[in-house]
Amino acid sequence: MIPQSRSAAAPTCAHRGKLRAQSNAIRRVHTLLLATIWSLPVVGSGQAQRITIYDTPQSDRRVHYAFTVTLQPDGRTLVGIGRMLWRNPGAVAVDTLQMHLYLNAFVDEASTFMRERGGAPQWYNEEDGWGRIEFTRLQSGTGTDLLDRLRFLAPDDGNTRDRTVAALPLPAPVLPGDTMVLDVSFEARLPKILARTGVAEGADGQPYVMAAQWFPKFGVYEVPGQRYVPQDAPHGRWNTHQFHANSEFYADFGTYDITIDVPLGYVVGATGVRTSATEEQGRRLEHYVAADVHDFAWTASPAFEEYESSWRHVTMRLLLQPEHRGQAKRHLEAARVALEGLDRLVGVYPYTTLTLVDGLGASQGMEYPTLILCGTAYGMPSWVQMPELILIHEFGHQYFYGLLASNEFEEAWLDEGLTSYIEGKVMDDRYGAGSLVDFPGLRVGSEVAHRLMLIAGAPPRNALVTRSWEFAPSSEYSLVSYSKSATVMHTLEGVLGPTRMQAALKRYYADWRFRHPTTRDFQAVVEQVEGDDMAWFFDQYVYGTAAVDYALAALEVTERADGTWQATVRTERTQQGTIGQVIRVEFADGTAQDRHWDGVASDTTLTFTHTAMPLRATVDPDFEVVLDINRLNNSKAAQSSSALALKAGTRMTVWIQYALRIMESLF
Repeated sequence: MIPQSRSAAAPTCAHRGKLRAQSNAIRRVHTLLLATIWSLPVVGSGQAQRITIYDTPQSDRRVHYAFTVTLQPDGRTLVGIGRMLWRNPGAVAVDTLQMHLYLNAFVDEASTFMRERGGAPQWYNEEDGWGRIEFTRLQSGTGTDLLDRLRFLAPDDGNTRDRTVAALPLPAPVLPGDTMVLDVSFEARLPKILARTGVAEGADGQPYVMAAQWFPKFGVYEVPGQRYVPQDAPHGRWNTHQFHANSEFYADFGTYDITIDVPLGYVVGATGVRTSATEEQGRRLEHYVAADVHDFAWTASPAFEEYESSWRHVTMRLLLQPEHRGQAKRHLEAARVALEGLDRLVGVYPYTTLTLVDGLGASQGMEYPTLILCGTAYGMPSWVQMPELILIHEFGHQYFYGLLASNEFEEAWLDEGLTSYIEGKVMDDRYGAGSLVDFPGLRVGSEVAHRLMLIAGAPPRNALVTRSWEFAPSSEYSLVSYSKSATVMHTLEGVLGPTRMQAALKRYYADWRFRHPTTRDFQAVVEQVEGDDMAWFFDQYVYGTAAVDYALAALEVTERADGTWQATVRTERTQQGTIGQVIRVEFADGTAQDRHWDGVASDTTLTFTHTAMPLRATVDPDFEVVLDINRLNNSKAAQSSSALALKAGTRMTVWIQYALRIMESLF
């Protein structure tokens, strides 16, 4: 949007004249430019396809990037030239910009990323796998050279060798509502694929390029009242974290105008809408525009086979490795399942494009705005729905990473966990109990798989709300951010009920998309929908590390003198976590009785009476407390033979789950 306020507020007297002159110069240079950028229309110039389904901007569009990026003949070097704009969203002038240069995570063994992962693989040295990014020109919009002002920071660990965060002191502060224009040139060398980005060779020796985090990128300047900055703070603060081995990303929403220049014969896919494609002098130039997104990624390879389909307002494009062409239908069908499922469970997908990329190596299974990297393998059997799982999971990120855009450095669970939960809902709703593995005698769904990961890893030592680089041990990052978080969400659904849970997700999305919500904001939405304080749940299982286990400790059955039967049931809480429980007794006439227990005390004893003989007692019979780490102790039968059969059956289910974990690790 066009800035609404041009406050004259308040630099010191000594600098007022200089600031006014600088501000006026900037306004003269780019007033007309800003009028078009901040209100970029939903239909780009000369294009027929809309960018989003909306007629007005949906985000505050604090940043804008306009680059031409050229893939050099070596297949790994990118040369970029263009303009970066940052608008001051606060009420106080800002004298320093901060930005990310993420590719410097791959520059050498001393970067924080390489240190945290235990160093680079040997082939990085043998094959010159290293990557980097550096400015070759950095000027203000008025032509002032700023390159010598750039300084590297290490806000998270003090590593002076890390160059993934930079500060740029400005010749004059950016006033509230004003915009800083940077004219830049940069050179980036993509690494051999190690984490999400880089280059590789396909099975046929053809080059594959995944350009992610490939450009200089502004950090997020959080203003008072945004996320965890106090409302009464005197000024905002930069939130720019280094590239860590465990973490992903966080950025402001904005607009992108990107021209991608690659050798002739390459097939290109990218964020946003392609407005034109031309070929000249052995090169192919494709122009893309995107709006109300917080990142831009692209891919290119001469090996890609291209397939297209559509769903409602969305044009789907699948770029597939040739050896996987037999799975094109599976990918496109899974994309439709994902679009329908998220639309029903969360809300509308507002963009008009979705690009599906069959990536190589460690780039698979990753998400960027309107572009996701899928995953498959040659000969993947239809009864193992891993391609469907990965695609639906990565599409789920379009909501929790893309549209809600929580801070993945600090609260990864809000993206990975909620995405893993919704992936399970979509998979199990569409494909049933065997949504992940559907083989005679072995049917396992996505929800079960996440619970399996959690119980196999023992109760984690880290809370869901843990900064990604502070997990100890670091291996718990994935266990907690994905599987534990998904299991917590399934348990929350058991507390709220499916109807209120879906209402909470829809309200969370409607209220917070394009606004970077926090855990506190998500909790507030849940409490609004539930109409009650949910601190007891969030304090234990989101901010805390409480484990849950309730056991059916004893079942005594007696026949009374009047011919009726009595069941005396003792239930124990064996872990520190507390949550309400249902205790059910089943009788020989096919009926059952339920009692509710708040689960706070260490144990409780309840009596049930009925005209028919009690057969079995179970705590949490409908398996609503998915966090329960031991289901083997949840039930007892009145007759030993039945008890043995029940226990054997339950134990078999557990071992099937463990087998699934082994299978999953193979794909």
